[in-house]
Amino acid sequence: MSADPDEALLRDLVWPLVREFSPAERDELFPLLSAAYFADPKAFGRDGGGGGPLRFGLPELAVIMTPALLAAMSEVVRYVVTEAALKGVKATADGVRRLFGLPRRPDPALDETAPLTLTAEQWIQIRRIVERVARQGGVPANQAMLIADAVVGQGQVDGGEA
Repeated sequence: MSADPDEALLRDLVWPLVREFSPAERDELFPLLSAAYFADPKAFGRDGGGGGPLRFGLPELAVIMTPALLAAMSEVVRYVVTEAALKGVKATADGVRRLFGLPRRPDPALDETAPLTLTAEQWIQIRRIVERVARQGGVPANQAMLIADAVVGQGQVDGGEA
């Protein structure tokens, strides 16, 4: 897996978190917001996360959640891939999915590798990454902390050992 996570992996990782933070977000909204994010991922950090017409008439939390989580999880996956490489472990998209408690995508060509695990210190670093990226995108401090808690909680509860 390259250091740049693919869009499908990021969407898979982020969707349960978006649903947790904004249950009213309709299935139609997430694909639109994620497509806008992937069209220009660097726009998230500019001008406090942007906004423009996508915020008109929508709950701000729902609009902020998708790009904030996509940006944060992108950084988290880069971190996990780097940490795995330092341990001599190959990080695959399915390994990252398992780390965060998501089901594998069926692919008979996949070779089984040792599951990815993170130490408590690495989960702390992931929490810091998520909070920093969210804040850079203009997410208020209290919401950034909640996002960071949810990302770490998703991994520690569902799949990634601490």
